[in-house]
Formats: sequence, C-alpha cells, structure tokens
Amino acid sequence: MSSKIPVGVQLWSVNKDVARDLPGTLQAIAKMGYQGVETAGLGNTPPKDWLKLLKDFGLGVAGAHVGLDALLGDAFQATLDAYGEIGCRRFNVPSLAGKYTGGLDGYRRACAAINEAAARAKAAGCSVGYHNHDFEFRFVENRVPFALMLDCLTSDVEIQFDMGWVYRAGADGAAYVRAQPGRIKTIHIKAFKRDDAAALVGEDSVPWAAVFEACETVGGTEWYIVEHEDYGSLTPMQCIEGCLRNLRAMGK
Repeated sequence: MSSKIPVGVQLWSVNKDVARDLPGTLQAIAKMGYQGVETAGLGNTPPKDWLKLLKDFGLGVAGAHVGLDALLGDAFQATLDAYGEIGCRRFNVPSLAGKYTGGLDGYRRACAAINEAAARAKAAGCSVGYHNHDFEFRFVENRVPFALMLDCLTSDVEIQFDMGWVYRAGADGAAYVRAQPGRIKTIHIKAFKRDDAAALVGEDSVPWAAVFEACETVGGTEWYIVEHEDYGSLTPMQCIEGCLRNLRAMGK
C-alpha cells in the first residue's frame, strides 16, 4: 500500500550525533530522505538556530517529546514559546515518572494532569498527546493501565502509539489504531523482534502491513516517525537510514 503520510525520525534515535553536530546530523537526515523530525529536547541550541537549520534542510517538525512537568504550571507557557519558535505545535509526553505508575490512582492523577495540559494547549492552537511504552499494558491492581488511561484521557489528548512497545507487550497495535479513529495523529515506527533487539524496521516481527492499513484506512494519521534505540554493530545513523530504506521498500 502506497502512502502520502510523511516519514520523520525521532531525534532521540541519534541523540549523541545531535549533541555532537546538530547541523551535520540534520543535513544527513534530510539527505537520507526523511521529511521531518520529532525533537527530544532542544539542547543548548537556541530555537532560532533550530528553525534556520530545519528550513535550510527542508525538514518539517512532526512534534516534540517533552516531559509532563514541562507542560504543567508556569512551565507550560515557556515550553510552548520555545518550541513555537521552531514551528512545533504538537507535544507528546514520552513516559510517566514512577510517582504515577505505582498504582491506578497514580495513573488517574497523570491523566488529570495530561488533560489539563491538553486543554491549555488546545486553547493556544497546540496539542498534547501521550506516547506509550510496554509497562502501561502490564496488569496493575487487576486492570491494564492503558485501558484506564483511554477511559480517563479526554478526546483532546492524542495517542502516539509506539508500535515496537505495543507489540512487545503482546497487544495488537493495528486494532488499537482502528479503535481510536482520528485520534492517532502520529505513529512511532519502532522495530520489535523477540530474539534481536537491534532488528531494523521491516526485518522484525511487527505486522507493519496491518499497522499501515489501519492508519491509512481509519484516517487521521499525519506522520510516521521512526525511532530506533538498539544499534547492534551499526551506528545510530546507519540504523535510521536502514529503517527508512526498508520503509520505502514497503511503499512508505
């Protein structure tokens, strides 16, 4: 199945390269054929310099991973202001601190905080979402926390499914996408293979055809975002290049 959904890369995948040489890394990512990036912090580079580099290399901004605390209280506006300078309007909470994950009450508190941030962001023309790992699918107090989160999070909160983590947890990522029409604006394209942590996308166990069909028939998905964190004998840059090459072979 061919797709017009653009493909970006989560910069955490190459975080050491970003820290060492941001201009060179972004240029290389653009040359690989990626159409955008999702940030994992801005480091010590001023937003105006990020913006210039992204424009110079023709890269869009798929969003930003920012901790929940950066979207609460007085930190909220500072976060929106800084990322707004690079054209970022989408913020995904990448995980939850331990204070939220010890019991269901903690998950409820996290959801309430995310809901508040999402409402404030919506009023500012932005969005807030949540990015899963596998721990949200492990039973806590006889319930799957992720099911609780879907019940507690308002419709303003986007869900960024990380498919590697979903399938690692034994869940059906494609089914989750079909069950949340219009809410899945970004998908993390992460490989999962039980006996090979360094497997590249397309050389793994995730049923990508089913995932892509769900994203492209249910509608609403705006970005596919590659994330790769286990490198084996390859460099991080070689890994994300290989993932993109395999995605292109799948028609993405």
